[in-house]
Amino acid sequence: MRKLLFVIQFLLFGSAAAQFKDSGKSKPYGTYSYNFESPQKYLVKDILVEESNGKPIQKALVVLYSGLSKNQYIKLPGTDISKAIENLWAQHTYSNVQIFLKEIKPGEIILNIVVTEQTRIARYGFWGIRNGEKKTLKELVNLKKGKYITPNLLNVTRYKILNHYKEKGYYYVDVNVKRRPDTSQGYEILDINIRKGSKVKLYDILISGNQDISDKTLRKSVKKIKRKKRKIIPFVSSKYSSEGWEIEKKNILGKYLIEGYRDAKIVKDTLIYGPGTKRVTKKLVITEGEKYYFGNISWKGNKKLRTGMLDTLLGLAKGAVFNQQLLEERLFANPAGFDIQSIYMDDGYLFFNMQWVETGIKNNSIDIEIRLNEGEQARIGRVNWVGNSKTNDRVILREIRTKPGDIFNRSEIQRTMRDLAALGLFDPEAMNVNPKPNPANGTVDIDYVLGEKPSDQIELSGGWGGNGLNNRPSVIGTAGIVLNNFSTRKLFKPKSWNPVPTGDGQKLTLRAQSNGSNYQGYNFSFTEPWFNGKKPNSFSISLFHTINSFDFRAKTDPLRQVFYNTGMNLALGKRLKWPDDFFNIQYTLSLQQYNVQNLDGGFYGFPSGFTGKSYNFSLQTNFTRSSVSDMIYPMSGSSFSLSLQATPPYSLLNNKDYASLPLSERYKLAEFYKWKFDADWYTTLWKKLVLTTKARFGFLGGYNSELGTTFFERFQVGGAGMFGFNIAATEIISQRGYDNYTISQKAMGGQSGAPLFNKFTTELRYSLVKSPTATVYGLAFLEAGDAWRDLKDYNPFQLKRAAGVGVRLFMPMFGLIGLDYGYGFDYKQVNPLSKPGQIHFFIGQQF
Repeated sequence: MRKLLFVIQFLLFGSAAAQFKDSGKSKPYGTYSYNFESPQKYLVKDILVEESNGKPIQKALVVLYSGLSKNQYIKLPGTDISKAIENLWAQHTYSNVQIFLKEIKPGEIILNIVVTEQTRIARYGFWGIRNGEKKTLKELVNLKKGKYITPNLLNVTRYKILNHYKEKGYYYVDVNVKRRPDTSQGYEILDINIRKGSKVKLYDILISGNQDISDKTLRKSVKKIKRKKRKIIPFVSSKYSSEGWEIEKKNILGKYLIEGYRDAKIVKDTLIYGPGTKRVTKKLVITEGEKYYFGNISWKGNKKLRTGMLDTLLGLAKGAVFNQQLLEERLFANPAGFDIQSIYMDDGYLFFNMQWVETGIKNNSIDIEIRLNEGEQARIGRVNWVGNSKTNDRVILREIRTKPGDIFNRSEIQRTMRDLAALGLFDPEAMNVNPKPNPANGTVDIDYVLGEKPSDQIELSGGWGGNGLNNRPSVIGTAGIVLNNFSTRKLFKPKSWNPVPTGDGQKLTLRAQSNGSNYQGYNFSFTEPWFNGKKPNSFSISLFHTINSFDFRAKTDPLRQVFYNTGMNLALGKRLKWPDDFFNIQYTLSLQQYNVQNLDGGFYGFPSGFTGKSYNFSLQTNFTRSSVSDMIYPMSGSSFSLSLQATPPYSLLNNKDYASLPLSERYKLAEFYKWKFDADWYTTLWKKLVLTTKARFGFLGGYNSELGTTFFERFQVGGAGMFGFNIAATEIISQRGYDNYTISQKAMGGQSGAPLFNKFTTELRYSLVKSPTATVYGLAFLEAGDAWRDLKDYNPFQLKRAAGVGVRLFMPMFGLIGLDYGYGFDYKQVNPLSKPGQIHFFIGQQF
């Protein structure tokens, strides 16, 4: 249209004989003839600029955009005028452009450029959508005050909005841009009205042309956009988007590649709207092509490993279906880490490279040649780390397995990263490793990137538990501090405190608990993970003192019913190298004094008439293996623990007649042996969705049938287990969905703890927030467990079952906080008067 107007104007003054007059004068300057075959040159004496609506305009800028200039020679007829008009249109700032000859003399002209400037944006707004969406769209359309309003601008804005909502599954979006004048001349207000309609779901996938692979199998290969029709998995979305569908098409063709159909293609992909206004149907037409098989597989360039061994590692025989994905997985990226590239990389062949090529196709069999360039073994050069502002370098150095001069080993790098994360001092999300190969000298420098996170905890909390007035639970207050990066070396150097002595990875815990005169507990513990600083041998010491009062008499009252438990634990741990170095062994020497006053039976199994002091001297051996990926929210790995705690068999060594001894002498020395087994597995199912399975077992036995099983160290099963202290020297085992202690009390017919328990847990966890400052995840669980009087009654297939949901919040300053709702399916067998649904709140423990 613009070119047509220019041609018309040019023809008007470009005829064989044309007259030009000054619009302000009656005297003609003359009549001149123009010859299109022989254009004449004219000197531009001046260039005038006008805005057709009389608005102020930057005239010099218009002349600059046009490409014309004063004292320039142009040809008439010629392309100079048409080019100038095109240049002005290209600025997208004018809605109309005209160029006239204002005045003409022999060989000289004056040009008059008349433009109509586009209106500009004064402001704009979105209507019909939520405020949160408005912010996103403002960033997307990038409209600014003062921008010229052009048809192209409006079309692009509308397209961006439509495309944005299409990606989110809204295919029936209506975008209407209304313009209204602003108070400022030349400015307009844009009202962008949006009607999203409903999200479009993929109703069905119709497939034709497939013969050897069924519709059902191909639909299963679609991972993230499941059809609404007959959808089985409710957690997977049916939201349709063109971008997401392109990925799904690759998944469909990937299924054909796995089955050997290399030539398979989707020849037609049609989107059908309906049924209804919220559904679309995909119609695919597929050509499968031929099915291929592996032919001869040969190796070239291998020196380190024999061809026969490589064939065994590859595990692909001649005649097998040609599966390119499986071939590349076993060559380069086996999820289990047992691929050929990993084997070379773990033995120092950092500069190793490998490629496979097809050497021939005969009768649908593909011959493969795998070409290897092993190179030389690389050794580690420099090892550096950054990001530890608080933690001392020696704490990091002792966990690093890649030492300068060692042969490069990729597995050792991965293990180093895991061990550094296991310290609990660094954020796993911020950790990284950067190998820097130096091919010239055959070495590789390794840089570890660390990011410290808050690790110390201040605990000020209230809980619900224990036995208060009339043996009812009461409020328990806890105050404590946990320093996970403590430093005894800086203890007497106040200038280095920040705000406490930190940096050596030692752990110091101070805690006090009380619910008034009924219970008080005090605990101190210290752990040095590298005793003497040379080997990963840990040393721990803990001191504790607890008071359980079973009435509300004054402390000075001689009839006060009270239980004191005072003790000390000394532990030495060692990291083992066999069967692998995930294993640890720890020996714990426990010295405890139990002081029983006026507990004349009925209190947690104490025999009637027993009073005085009893002593527990025991040795515990704990054998553990842990390969979990993270201490707070593990997504992979496992953890196992087997422990045996035992006292000497005093009654079998001293030849005393225990039947005739008074109770204070009979139970003066506690004797028992105690087995415990814990196992945890963590498996990532999808993104941040983790399956956690756990098993726990405990058994308390005695040496002498005349003494029976000690009433110390038993298991109290049931409830939240959040109390954080031992009641009458028993061990609390949580089991959701049931009241506190009720499962063991049902087994024993009283308050006495049970000597035997078993528990199984399955949890589905999903991380909602994972950052250095907080970790939040939700969970759903199934749990089953029970307690028994002795081994003769033990039946792991008849358990008290429960199910429920919960949420966890971990903050470095406060530790782990949780809230669960559990429904006990067998509550009537435990306590018919209780409720099936239980709410459990806890701080600082895991179920």
